[in-house]
Amino acid sequence: MSDAYPDARTWAQEHSLANVPRLARLEGFAFHAHPEIVASFGPDGAAMARFAAEHRRSPARTAKNWLVGVLGGIALLSPMLGVAVYGRAAPYIAPTADPIAAPVSVPIAGICFAVCTLVQIGLWIAWLRGGARWSPVVLGVAGISAVLAAFAASGIPRVSSRDAFAAGAWMIPVWTALILGGALAIAVLLRVRAGRRGAVEEEPPARPTVSDGERARRLVLELPEAERRLARVDRDDALRILAARGLIDDATLTRALSADLGTLFTLDPVREG
Repeated sequence: MSDAYPDARTWAQEHSLANVPRLARLEGFAFHAHPEIVASFGPDGAAMARFAAEHRRSPARTAKNWLVGVLGGIALLSPMLGVAVYGRAAPYIAPTADPIAAPVSVPIAGICFAVCTLVQIGLWIAWLRGGARWSPVVLGVAGISAVLAAFAASGIPRVSSRDAFAAGAWMIPVWTALILGGALAIAVLLRVRAGRRGAVEEEPPARPTVSDGERARRLVLELPEAERRLARVDRDDALRILAARGLIDDATLTRALSADLGTLFTLDPVREG
């Protein structure tokens, strides 16, 4: 379930002495290889299984992360080059370098911002398909692109006037990148506000019933006996570790050791609101 806790023993050994342990989590780590079973261990187990599903690495997820990284890099580098190409180098970098003439620098800047515009369209699509959620990465890329486009929107006309060159249609991708990037940044920010306005307080989970425990027990019984035996040893060792560290009392230890596999969550106190 988590690289940090490969088994219940490790979880019990590293559990903070300041917090009361949740036995559902202990048993969840004992069955870390079976998140579909852990999901039946009450609200704690469901949360653990959900976390594991969201963070499980897959080839598709890895490819998506690489794609987002590449698009983000292009979305930042292309407008940076688009702004740098028409500017004058700092004296401490190139004291004798002359600025590139507008007939050369302005078309290059226009092409750079055209590339930026295409990437921003891709980011819009990816963001909307992903549920239009709050994303600091998308916000950062869109915001920086829009700021750089704003610089170019004022800088390119100045350079064109200096060299008597008509920027004309080369300004279209600059303005498009400014509008798309600014709109995307604002949209991401609005999603944060909408999320806060729409947030509702969750009701505390209901106390686990006998049928909840029976369902979890039956799911565990479907595993091969060897796996069940290993899980029980891991679970019971973890319980003894918690008792030795003073995190659970002897009565709780006795009840937990005698409980059927998959039913420890029924011993946890119900969380209050």
